[in-house]
Amino acid sequence: MKNYLKQGVCSSLSCIFLLTACEKETVVQPNIDAASGSTTLIFDARYGDADFELNKAYDYKFTNTTGQFDFKYEFNQLRYWVSNVRLVNAAGEEFKVPESYYLIEENVEIPVQDGSFGKKYPANKREQIKIAAIPAGEYTAVKFAIGVDSKYNDNLTLRAGELSALNGMAFESWMWLTSYKFFVLNGKMTWVKASPEARALQTFFWDFASNDLYAEKEIKLDKAITINAQMTTNINIEMDVKKVIDIENPWSNRLISASQKELMTQLKNNLLTKAITLKSTTATATTK
Repeated sequence: MKNYLKQGVCSSLSCIFLLTACEKETVVQPNIDAASGSTTLIFDARYGDADFELNKAYDYKFTNTTGQFDFKYEFNQLRYWVSNVRLVNAAGEEFKVPESYYLIEENVEIPVQDGSFGKKYPANKREQIKIAAIPAGEYTAVKFAIGVDSKYNDNLTLRAGELSALNGMAFESWMWLTSYKFFVLNGKMTWVKASPEARALQTFFWDFASNDLYAEKEIKLDKAITINAQMTTNINIEMDVKKVIDIENPWSNRLISASQKELMTQLKNNLLTKAITLKSTTATATTK
């Protein structure tokens, strides 16, 4: 086509024909995305061996230097950001999922901005992330972060994935600027005292955030999974809330937020190093 154009013998009509022909040739070329596949990340919330549920009482034994104490926990909110997801193939190459910011949550209805505008974030349970358009191949690991990286955490006007300040996961005044909460766990705890003492009850609000607590987790799969258009795959991850609440003196530390950096760090470490683990991977042939 370039030779014809250089020789000046191509009329406008024939040029249009040639360009159209070239476009058609491009369309019928092999589509590199045709063999791409998808996978689903499932973050199954647990409490020890039990399924995690809101407004259900769970036993917990707290031990310190003065003895062992019986507690009961009831939760009304569990929310955290999973971001910057990458899948690692058998060659060690990483596929970074574009704009991968996902809010995993199990929560009751939440007033937006403390109900200032009469708006409410609805009760919701979300444990699954469907990731599409993954290059076909064998994958051996998944990486993701808990939290929001500084680019978006420092500027809530920027949009990517599911990021939004209207979902109740932002501090209006956090470390002198507005930014996202990375992890939230709220509810009430009961100190079960021996008779005849009455049980003591109080609410707790545990959060962690700030740029220096943004952290990545790598999960190596129990076996390589094939991702392509012919396979349906799941990466099943467990998140054990019982391991998250292993906090020093929980009764005295019912509020964990910006002013308690050490406790926020402990929450983050509990989540990343203890609570989040691989359960299994599954792969089945797609049926048409």
